Amino acid sequence: MNTHNDVQLSRSTLLDLLDDLQQRTFHVFGCQIRLFIHGGAVMILHPHLSTSSTRRTTRDIDYIRRAFGHEWRKKGVYDAEDRLQSCINATAHQFRLGTDWMNADPDVALPFARDPRGHIYDPIYYDAKQPNNVDMNMIYSSPGLVLVSVTMFWGVALKLVRYKKEDPTDIVAMLRHGTKLNGVQWTPQIMENWIKTLCWPMGYDSYQPQRIDELRDRIQDAVRLLKNSSDDFPSGKSYAPERRRRPSMHVVPDHRIMQTPHPHSHSHIPPRMQPLPASMDLALVPHQHVMSPLSSPTDSVPMSMPEPWFHHAPVIPHTAF
Repeated sequence: MNTHNDVQLSRSTLLDLLDDLQQRTFHVFGCQIRLFIHGGAVMILHPHLSTSSTRRTTRDIDYIRRAFGHEWRKKGVYDAEDRLQSCINATAHQFRLGTDWMNADPDVALPFARDPRGHIYDPIYYDAKQPNNVDMNMIYSSPGLVLVSVTMFWGVALKLVRYKKEDPTDIVAMLRHGTKLNGVQWTPQIMENWIKTLCWPMGYDSYQPQRIDELRDRIQDAVRLLKNSSDDFPSGKSYAPERRRRPSMHVVPDHRIMQTPHPHSHSHIPPRMQPLPASMDLALVPHQHVMSPLSSPTDSVPMSMPEPWFHHAPVIPHTAF
């Protein structure tokens, strides 16, 4: 079976693939499973970003495999990743695609961090699984499968790392979405502060001067592209969140997405915990909940810290990602 997929996948094709996959996952797991995704597929499937994006196809869906495995290991299932991969492979065979049409290759580049107690956790997964993000950014739901996008701030941060191909225009779409909803007027300084505050596990404070300059150049370019883009572009069709055979599920109204925080909201700015090497296959204890400037102030609530994966924190080099 071919592992590499070269076929460009449109929105309708992605939905056909997901409908097939969800039947297989429901048969294998006996319940609905949840995956957190990021990348180009989010721009196509997200009910709001799809109207602000120029992207119409993608080669794959990027999901966070380590988060999926963690959730199932807590339930006592230790081969969930392999079960899921068998379903992905079967769908690839059915549609004559490469098996990496859905993959977790970017996992190796995603950061980890420590909480104040020294426990290791996955900050992208933790932010993505908060109820407000699940409500706002659920982009596909069916009896056997739910897809939830990572938060917008992490979506932007991850694209700034690569900043190739469609990444600049994808970032513009996310920023434009915020402007349309609450009138945020992005500047390079506002965007830099936003990313550094909410995505601190990326280790920005440890960046060498050359890398900081590169980040700022990309931020300035994204803001420039945003300002040069037409206010009424694109004029595509508006999609509702894709929910398969679940008509009773609640749809979150637009006003809850990407709102500026009230100065008296109960948000928490995270302490400067130590970022960890991205290649560490360890996780997942949360940091204090952070409210995005692009989320509703009513969604900001203090979060308790659930159990760590490890009873004793492993020894890990204190190097920045």
